[in-house]
This record gives sequence, structure tokens and C-alpha cells, in this order.
Amino acid sequence: MRSPLLREAFKLWNSKRGTRRMASRSDFDPLEMPRLLSSIILIDVEGSDAHLRIRLVGTKIVDMYGSDYTGKYMNEIDFGDVRNKVLKEYHLPVSEKRPVFSDHEFRKLNDYHHTIERAIFPLSDDDNTVNKLIAFLDFERVPKT
Repeated sequence: MRSPLLREAFKLWNSKRGTRRMASRSDFDPLEMPRLLSSIILIDVEGSDAHLRIRLVGTKIVDMYGSDYTGKYMNEIDFGDVRNKVLKEYHLPVSEKRPVFSDHEFRKLNDYHHTIERAIFPLSDDDNTVNKLIAFLDFERVPKT
């Protein structure tokens, strides 16, 4: 992870889980992570098929994508040519019960290219079944070539 923001998010998740395999949603207090809130996505994992429904999207993410995806299912979102990669990355923490770190580039309509670094952490109320995901995204503008 190059992003200091994502390193901070990992440190927080890791400290919250303690000796457990995963932290739970109730471990997190928004007042403890003000710097991370604009870069957060909170996702509900629904049913045995692990449908991913977005509960909350931080303001920085809404600004970057130009849309608020709160209430939508992940498979309803147009991720362009990285769709399969992104959906797989969000399902991995559910099936493997571990954090997933990734990056990719995207181009905004204004033709600026950005690198996205992403950290996705599983959350569980019983330390066995993943019932939520907490993800953090950091964006870096890439100069035009």
C-alpha cells in the first residue's frame, strides 16, 4: 500500500479486531476516524449469495465518481472495463474473511486519469460470517501523457 490513508485504515481495522479474525461494525466510532470518513464505503452483505448493498458512501468518493451509490447493489454499478475485477475484489473479503488491497486506473469525463488504491475489510458480528464490508478508497491524479 502506497497510500498513507489506507495504511491508517488498516491499522485501525487491525487494532479493532484485536485477537479476533475480524472486527465488527460496532467496533468503529466515526468520531475516532474523522480523516477516513470522506473516503469510506460501508457495505451490507445480504443473504447466502452475498449480495453487496451499499449503505454509506463518503463525500470524496461521491465527488470523484460524480454519483452517490448509497442504497444500490454493487452489481448495479457501471465500473466500465474493470467491472469484473472490482466485483471480485469486493467478494474476496466475504469468502476469504481477510482484507483485500488493490489498485487500478480510471478516467473521468474531464479526461483526467486517476489511480485508485482500495482497501476492503471484512466485518463480522460473530467472527465467522462476514455481514458487512468497510472499504476505503484513495485517489491520485495521474498526469496526462
